[in-house]
Amino acid sequence: MTRVERFKKSFFNDKTSFDACLVTSRSNRFYLTDFSSSDGIVLLTTDKSYLIVDFRYYEMAKSKVSTPFEIILADGRFSDAVEPLFNKHCIKRIWIEDLEMSVSTLEIYKKRFSEMEFLYIGNALTEQRAVKDEREIELIKKAQKITDSAFVHILNYISEDKTEKDVALELEFFMRSHGSDGIAFDTISVSGAKSSLPHGTPSDILLTKNSFITMDFGARFGGYCADMTRTVVLGRASDKMFEVYNTVLEAQRLALCKIKSGVLGSVVDAAARDYIYSKGYEGCFGHSTGHGLGIEVHESPSFSPNYKISIPEGCILSVEPGIYLEGEFGVRIEDIVVVREFGCENLTNSPKHLIEI
Repeated sequence: MTRVERFKKSFFNDKTSFDACLVTSRSNRFYLTDFSSSDGIVLLTTDKSYLIVDFRYYEMAKSKVSTPFEIILADGRFSDAVEPLFNKHCIKRIWIEDLEMSVSTLEIYKKRFSEMEFLYIGNALTEQRAVKDEREIELIKKAQKITDSAFVHILNYISEDKTEKDVALELEFFMRSHGSDGIAFDTISVSGAKSSLPHGTPSDILLTKNSFITMDFGARFGGYCADMTRTVVLGRASDKMFEVYNTVLEAQRLALCKIKSGVLGSVVDAAARDYIYSKGYEGCFGHSTGHGLGIEVHESPSFSPNYKISIPEGCILSVEPGIYLEGEFGVRIEDIVVVREFGCENLTNSPKHLIEI
């Protein structure tokens, strides 16, 4: 069953009001068509599937996009291109991505097609994307393998004469030159006191001696994202640094042990969070324990305090507890895992013991 067929069956089978669905977001268009473009529309009717693109992507789409999609050239505005298709299929009601489409775009369609009823699909496609098929899992495995290799490489690159930006750029260059389509997100490389910033920005400052360096990075392969974080020491770690690092490492281990299909996301988060708090670091772990990833680096579901929903088998999530001591240092350790029936499969193969360089 294709992704389009799964979507129609799961979402529209019990909806007698289904005439068509308009998919405009880049990620969901890619998910349905396996074709990436900066602009375009997918139109799904009861018996047809269309991919509408402009001149920049038309030739490429014709050669790369397969059944069930018919490729339509938009010679002007997309609302012009869909009008004859609306008329052809006698569409009176259309479902749209209310969580993705901008208000201004929706107003254009409502004005142009004033007799049409607009309905909302909510997170239906996002929920379908959360459970990966085996091909998606293999693509993420390949992305993570490149990411792991980049970590091995960077350990031999880090030195006192390098800056945070040097490290970030070297990671990105390595991943691109070893098979990555690009980076999954902006690389984080922060050292010294800046390691207490969970999403700190790499700068031109030299790496700090006898301090933590936190690197959060990931390759993209076949349109899918990897994500990992490792914290290492340039020089020697203090007793307090060892203590904090090992606390985070044990918190991650406890979270990993909780993961299996059907577990609540909040339960996995609590395993890590409760342990960190029990060690006296309450208030020093302000983000969730993990997030889903796939086409985007942050997707549903999540391991967070408020995610009191069971996680299905086949989801891929990060597991990334951390401790951040303002003005002093921070530690984060992140792996990505596939949720399985009786546990999880860890896709990250980089070492996690505290490395001193």
